[in-house]
Amino acid sequence: MSYGNQYSNKPFERASKTSHTGMINDSAVKEFLGTCRTPPSRSDIDDRSIVFQEAGEVSNNPIKHIITVDGGYSNIVVEEAFPSSTITFFQFGVLFFSLSDLLELKEKPFIDPDDFKKMQEIEKLKLVLPTKGVFVDGQRSLTASVRKSLYDFFMKRTEKDKNKNKNKNKNKNRKTFTFMESLKWLLFEEYGNNPSKQWHLARCPHCECGLDFRAHDLDIFFTVRCRECGGEVYLTDVFRLHEAMDDELGASGISGYLATAVEQIAIVSLIHHMLENFPSLLENTLFVKDGPLAFFGQTANLHKPMRNLMRYLDEHHAIYMVGLEKSGPFVEHAAQISEILSERQFVVLGNKHIYKYIIPGAPADGRPYADTSYYGNKVIFKSELGNVYVATLPNLESKPEPTREDCLNIDVVLQNVTALKCDLYYSSLVPIVIANKLISLSDHPSSDVLRRFARENVSANGK
Repeated sequence: MSYGNQYSNKPFERASKTSHTGMINDSAVKEFLGTCRTPPSRSDIDDRSIVFQEAGEVSNNPIKHIITVDGGYSNIVVEEAFPSSTITFFQFGVLFFSLSDLLELKEKPFIDPDDFKKMQEIEKLKLVLPTKGVFVDGQRSLTASVRKSLYDFFMKRTEKDKNKNKNKNKNKNRKTFTFMESLKWLLFEEYGNNPSKQWHLARCPHCECGLDFRAHDLDIFFTVRCRECGGEVYLTDVFRLHEAMDDELGASGISGYLATAVEQIAIVSLIHHMLENFPSLLENTLFVKDGPLAFFGQTANLHKPMRNLMRYLDEHHAIYMVGLEKSGPFVEHAAQISEILSERQFVVLGNKHIYKYIIPGAPADGRPYADTSYYGNKVIFKSELGNVYVATLPNLESKPEPTREDCLNIDVVLQNVTALKCDLYYSSLVPIVIANKLISLSDHPSSDVLRRFARENVSANGK
């Protein structure tokens, strides 16, 4: 790493212009590069090795409502000079609309603004986290500040819930839930007749000993005391984000994992609300998530209770859900094979296909692809309109070579994905485009405005 000059008028240390010669002439480096392999190009793909299947026609479409969940975040530098500090602003959106409203809109030669408003009924959720060089009043460190901020966010009621509580007579039999209540409901499987007794946390945030959360040990604030050190542990610590934070280096690395996790807890909260108040709605609702159905990084273990919930809903009610990817190696591969896919055809991706054409390598001991993070199977689908999608559909168990029967309600989901197509962007969908437009935070001007906003409102230590 070169020397800088931010503390004096001396010049930067420049990188060498000739040291690459030692690298390209090193025989060990050449030998190593000779062992490296990349996925095959389009000309090397054997079309006969791909199993193409036809999407089934659904004569009586059960879907009447679409719910889309999307999230975004922006890391804002509050102070560039020492002591440098950053804050991350998250915004999540839950978009509701009727499928019939969309279909009617497509038939009209001109769009009435009032009709378009029906497509934009979105509930926005906001979360602010200190991610470097910042601590919250009452907390002793950056890690403690992040944990407490996330805990407070999960304990907060949404504006809709607050309004419902104001109209108690009108909604006296309707139950509302915080994200924290829905997280507990998910982890301990309180939706079923045999709720789970405990959830194991690998490391206490205070002493790093193992800890078992038991449903009956949680107090009204959804906290427990560590039996080893006596420290207060929040239920939101099951995300294990404290393991990826450092009080000196910061916590910006958790942002992507957290955003994906919160999006899916939002879906859980909606399902929780429906089951308690309008269970029949599940039979008519399609949940659309931006991105695959998976939890990543420290939060990966939550894919287990999520799959258990999918299994319960499939057995006792119904669940129509899909995650759709916009970028990454699977989307690139889908574009690569799009010309050999016929309209209404799809490919269910298993180990053989994924590790031969998309991700170099081989699975350990033949384990299914991403079985420690995904609760669904990936599918590449070409609609009758020519759009190509990479979708994840929930599964009941992870298999090395899944079939169409392992993808819950695949025919219904793919038919409705086709109906939701949007011509604005490549293989885009109306609900995801709208949700992203309403909640995404741009580099300019959003980041600039948020930076000024943060600098005006964050206090320096001692002020």
